[in-house]
Amino acid sequence: MTARIVAVLALGLLITTSVASAQKAIDVTADYIVGIKLGMPQARAAALLAKPVRFDRLEEGYQRYVSGKQKVEAHFQNGASGVVALTTWNRLLRTKEQIGPCSTIAALKRAYGAKLKPYRQAKRIVAYRLGNLIFTVAPKQRVGVVGLGRGNGAVYISLNAPVCT
Repeated sequence: MTARIVAVLALGLLITTSVASAQKAIDVTADYIVGIKLGMPQARAAALLAKPVRFDRLEEGYQRYVSGKQKVEAHFQNGASGVVALTTWNRLLRTKEQIGPCSTIAALKRAYGAKLKPYRQAKRIVAYRLGNLIFTVAPKQRVGVVGLGRGNGAVYISLNAPVCT
């Protein structure tokens, strides 16, 4: 009887382990992208990006760290505390609802519905906001970039990031 209990426990552990390992980590939330949070210090954010990491100085006091391997950018601005915006065009990075770059706009709307706030330029919807999350509209009605940030500056950064292809 003891052998039977051990076998059942071992089988249960095996099933639980395989199910847990099959679950995908959530890489994009209203608080972070790949573990990098808004306001996080520059050195800590850069350390979380997959190497090699490129550093760029941009206009209006912005700096940007780019991980081409992860397809993630972390943006900083002079006078602001830590990360001010994050963007990703990596089709593997998704929200809990499985929405990310290259998802269809129809899937985005099904997942979030009326919570989405359209962002327009010249009367055309170019992005949707969901709190701090930004989903840009790319050709063929797909999400081009998922961004994270506050205010219009973060939307502008997201609209100018590389898009999912």
